[in-house]
Amino acid sequence: MDHVGLDVFGRLPGWSSAVALGVLVGILVIAVGVGVRRRRRMGRVREAHARGVEDLARLLLRVQYDYPRPSIADVVQASRKGGLTVRLHVAGAPCALPDPVDLAAMRIVHEALVNVYRHGTASATVTLAYRGDRVTITVDSRLNARGESRGERQGVTAMRRRAERVGGSVSAGPHEGGWRVHADLPLGVQAAFR
Repeated sequence: MDHVGLDVFGRLPGWSSAVALGVLVGILVIAVGVGVRRRRRMGRVREAHARGVEDLARLLLRVQYDYPRPSIADVVQASRKGGLTVRLHVAGAPCALPDPVDLAAMRIVHEALVNVYRHGTASATVTLAYRGDRVTITVDSRLNARGESRGERQGVTAMRRRAERVGGSVSAGPHEGGWRVHADLPLGVQAAFR
């Protein structure tokens, strides 16, 4: 069985230096072209994602100032229109929330859903649990492809401030391979006047 060998300069026997150089240059041009196209495509993907985050944030901000004030279900629906897949679960017996608690809950869900989209995931689960004198809100999502949350944590700080104003609390961080925002808000009358 005959084997085709390469000479000391890496050329196939019978190929001139000019042909070998031409083939090498052609391969390099193709590789560079693929790299340039990939970078352009990734740039377009990043720009589209940034526009999507801005559009969703704008949509949710517009919804939150509608009158009468939108419910958490309205914010979830607006997020769906903005391109997220959001599941909403309600546990316990729903009740009317004091106005400040209702506003805090809606804004916490709003911020959590914008962050879901901002950090590169396309789906989330929102759970509202009514438990006697409290309502808990949990927003679960997967982390982005690198398995981490990017960027600043200003959204988490804003959610904590909103919860603290009504006597509640917010925690946020990794949970079972994803990211969880958990808010615990009191329903008592004292929360309405804090």
